[in-house]
Amino acid sequence: MTRSFLHGRTETCRSVSSDSVAWCTSMDDPSADTGRRIKLLRTALATHSRLTREAVNGHGVDRHLLGLRMLVAPTEPMPAIFTDPAYTYSSHWFVSTSQMSSEHLCSYGWSAVTPRGYGIAYNIRENSLIIHVACVRNEHGLNSDRFAQCLETAAHDIASLIDVKKVSEY
Repeated sequence: MTRSFLHGRTETCRSVSSDSVAWCTSMDDPSADTGRRIKLLRTALATHSRLTREAVNGHGVDRHLLGLRMLVAPTEPMPAIFTDPAYTYSSHWFVSTSQMSSEHLCSYGWSAVTPRGYGIAYNIRENSLIIHVACVRNEHGLNSDRFAQCLETAAHDIASLIDVKKVSEY
């Protein structure tokens, strides 16, 4: 919800960018050194921060496109952009997240928005991170326990990468 608008509004903040993919790829590449990984992380964070600011300020595309799609009357042909495979794929939320950060909030849930996806609620605290992972266990092979374990491993990898002593060297 962005409070900049009279009655508030939601907007999608897309976390995947070329920069975040480059950083994630480096984390899985044993030949990538710490300096390169930190540089790629900083670039990915800067891109994510910029995209988040744009979305919060009403410059995201998802709600705009949703509004345009909803304006198409049932008797009108659907414009090509809304039937394009890339648009269809990008409108399928494999991971849907929500954040409410507070030292006073113990936990809350966030549901998956598709049977083939995960819902992740997270609470960033001063000295901890609470994550709630939900999914529907079905024929798609989803497993919230396994996903949560992967998130924990990734968090430890990131903590190791951004150790204050290491970062100050780069």
